[in-house]
Amino acid sequence: RASKVSKAAAVTFLGQFVALLLLAIVITFGNTPVMSTHDWWWSGFAGAGGAIALVAFYQAMSLGSMTVVAPISAIVGMCSPVVVGLIQGERPAQIAYFGMAAAAIAVALVGDALGHHDLPTPLRAIIYAFISGLGFGVIFVCLAQTSEDAGLWPLLGQRMVSVPTVALIALHQTKRVHVPKKAIGFAVLAGVLDTSANGLYLAATSMGLMSLVSVIVALYPVSTVALAMKFDHERLHRSQAVGMVMAAAALVLVSI
Repeated sequence: RASKVSKAAAVTFLGQFVALLLLAIVITFGNTPVMSTHDWWWSGFAGAGGAIALVAFYQAMSLGSMTVVAPISAIVGMCSPVVVGLIQGERPAQIAYFGMAAAAIAVALVGDALGHHDLPTPLRAIIYAFISGLGFGVIFVCLAQTSEDAGLWPLLGQRMVSVPTVALIALHQTKRVHVPKKAIGFAVLAGVLDTSANGLYLAATSMGLMSLVSVIVALYPVSTVALAMKFDHERLHRSQAVGMVMAAAALVLVSI
């Protein structure tokens, strides 16, 4: 929503910068030791992937329908950690593979792949959505490689890379970083929620398989579509309703 009235890179920068400040404050008053060099490297790679992912994601949503962009990004973002997890030796139960397949189909249906869209989605928006999915996949894979006892440090390391990267992208686009007053609240909220989501993902991967956690994360378009229906008055088609039911079924299968 913020990127509809401001450059996507500027929106991303503001949200990420506020998140960086909040993380620095929380870690300063925490008792977690500084993470290892190994974790700094993986956090940095996650930050680079995250910067590209968010700029591309917001840019895609500013160009086309959220109900198309979010599912494409989610499916692409889901595939990378699943493949990497299996290569690393993760072996989910057989029923979970049915959940993975159901999740991919559910996300496509929730995105209304079979229906008529209220807003046109140009090829450029689809390309941006695909790039954002690759970036999100990098975040999931890299954060999962950090140590379980690193606390919130990986998130700080991620932001220390993503914030200046996004700033450079924003300056390249407009020569200055500016977010209109009416978009500031949305931009800050997006940054806080994004960082909170990454923190929850870190916690989840410390308790379960990356290949399964990433599948559950990929179901987020359900909430995106619900919000688009509420605030942008995008209509829910029959295939999307079926997709939401399949998403619930996929969550159960993967959890089992």
